[in-house]
Amino acid sequence: MISTAIRLREIYAQSLFELADRQQGVDTVSSDLNILAGIIGQEKDFIKLLDSPYFSTDYKEQLVRRLLSGVAANLTLDFLMVVIRHGRARLLTDIIGRYAELWDAYHGYYRVKVIVPRALEDGQAKELSDGIAAAMNSPPGRVKLQVAVDPDIIGGAIIRCGDKVIDNSIRNRIDVAVKTVMSRIKSRK
Repeated sequence: MISTAIRLREIYAQSLFELADRQQGVDTVSSDLNILAGIIGQEKDFIKLLDSPYFSTDYKEQLVRRLLSGVAANLTLDFLMVVIRHGRARLLTDIIGRYAELWDAYHGYYRVKVIVPRALEDGQAKELSDGIAAAMNSPPGRVKLQVAVDPDIIGGAIIRCGDKVIDNSIRNRIDVAVKTVMSRIKSRK
């Protein structure tokens, strides 16, 4: 079951993306949201302020308009007012992240998460990204690689792109081998 926060993030991001697409402002809104993400990253209490019951909705709206007026497009500002009025400011980071995913897909980029047992050395990430792009029949540079380290996988890698997962880790191979041996032992009895 999908959580309410995930559903709301999806609804808000998708709605904004569709409105931006209709107004031919997908890139403009993306740029605006990147600026907002920078503000959120620098001012850790910004979201808390926007989500706080101690400040009026009018105050929050005025603050955001003063902060982003002349910088952000009207569509982005109007969207942020809706988010504030509906008490969804705590979801802004997730909404911005989901919008970025939609932007990537719109522009033909693939977000790929790779889990490896140890940090990659210089050049290995680009090599891996280019190899994945080739396997996907995608031009080089179209794969946005996110690398995570998990020593528990022992060796190999786990690759995720959307809802597709390729688990080529040593840990997975061991688990599959053990299950195969156990099922053969059980079938002999």
